[in-house]
Amino acid sequence: MKRLYIDIPALLESGVNVEEIECEYFFHRKNPGQFSLLEVVEFAVYCRQCEESFCVETCPKEALERLDTGMIKRYNMRCVGCKSCILACPFGTIFPEVINYITAKCDYCLNQLKDNPDYEPLCVKTAPPGILIMKEVEKEDPENQIYFYGDHLAIKSHHWRRKEDKT
Repeated sequence: MKRLYIDIPALLESGVNVEEIECEYFFHRKNPGQFSLLEVVEFAVYCRQCEESFCVETCPKEALERLDTGMIKRYNMRCVGCKSCILACPFGTIFPEVINYITAKCDYCLNQLKDNPDYEPLCVKTAPPGILIMKEVEKEDPENQIYFYGDHLAIKSHHWRRKEDKT
């Protein structure tokens, strides 16, 4: 399955200004989708996925949910900006939304890909080479630090995993 692949170490090493990466989605003209996409990516790879998720328990509006996979998912539209989750996170990995409710979501250009499997989104074209790629990624590869977030996104970055007890 083709997924949008984001290489976080390459993005950080490139020094690229994220504003230089363009998004073609019609509704993203003033609020490019790659900002919310990168926020989701940062949260997915930096969140330590605590077994006892204080952030989830603390949220009064159920804007955070622990999925069956162990991942913590954010619902920005439910968030009221109380910042309880930020205070509850012992690792400081939850970043506050600057403007609640005004976010653009990346749609992974799925409609364009459905019509043309060789389609390359504008974000891929305008990002430095190797940072954003639309490519076939069939499975996660922890050895090479490649993880999935949802059905259409593959992320290369360190990821927090609990070491198995050897007792």
